[in-house]
Amino acid sequence: MLCYRRAGNGTPLLLIHGWGVTYAIWQNLAPLLTPYFQLIMIELPGVGGSQEVDPNKPYYQACAEAIEEVRQELDIKQWAILAYSSGTRAAEAYLQCYPQSISQAVFLCPIYLQEIWAFFLHLLETTHPQTLTQWIFSDWRLYSLIRALGFNWKRHTYTHVWKNEIELQPLNILVRSLCEMPGNGSAPFELPAIPTLFIWGKYDALVRRPRRPRANDVMIPANHSAPMLAAHRVSEAVIPFLTEGKLVSPITSQKRQRRSQSIREKSTTINKARGRAHLLNLLLTIERRRFLRKIRKKLSKK
Repeated sequence: MLCYRRAGNGTPLLLIHGWGVTYAIWQNLAPLLTPYFQLIMIELPGVGGSQEVDPNKPYYQACAEAIEEVRQELDIKQWAILAYSSGTRAAEAYLQCYPQSISQAVFLCPIYLQEIWAFFLHLLETTHPQTLTQWIFSDWRLYSLIRALGFNWKRHTYTHVWKNEIELQPLNILVRSLCEMPGNGSAPFELPAIPTLFIWGKYDALVRRPRRPRANDVMIPANHSAPMLAAHRVSEAVIPFLTEGKLVSPITSQKRQRRSQSIREKSTTINKARGRAHLLNLLLTIERRRFLRKIRKKLSKK
């Protein structure tokens, strides 16, 4: 049985974390979602407090089976899913195996890797000493990878938090969860006909954002650390979709707000200009009348 934690009340919402981290990744987003949903935050097989799976069984198939076991244990008929990063590949496998158990799905920072990172996973998959893999995923090398890919090289205390969590996970689980992703993480998602929202970080250095966004592709101003550093932006897209089926883009909303503000400012400027023109016209009218009175007085004296 997977380790899980529940919070909030309402419609069941399963939260699936990303690579090497536990459900602590949701600490900033969960408080924004609990007023609307009952959150079930799991830890995938081999991560955190969850037991490892049979090494001979495909990792993501094992994830799907373990997730379904949690649903049955909690006696939930259907639930929605919010998956993050590599957790979106676990969600993909779950949707393929148990589509009847899911009402809606949200994929946050979905792993659709750029070619260079897919090639890196291909190299990681080839035969090499375990000590080399341990060397890559430790110390300043792991810190640099997290800082580059998760935070776009920006310094943040969460970088150390992620590094410490990842270093606690079994090395074989870290490698399997990367190397067993479809197409080394570069394969398009293959999903059944379930309402699905894709939330992409506009500044995400890890993934390939769609060149031609579909109706269910939403961009938010964030990098790959969106659940931690852009939790409010994420909730602005997730809550309307899961509660009302609405597709809301925070970036689009911002553009509309800026456009409305620009229109209001232009309208204010025009109204002020009209007011000044009207006042000037009144002054000119008054001065003209005074001038005409003076001329009339002079003519009447003659």
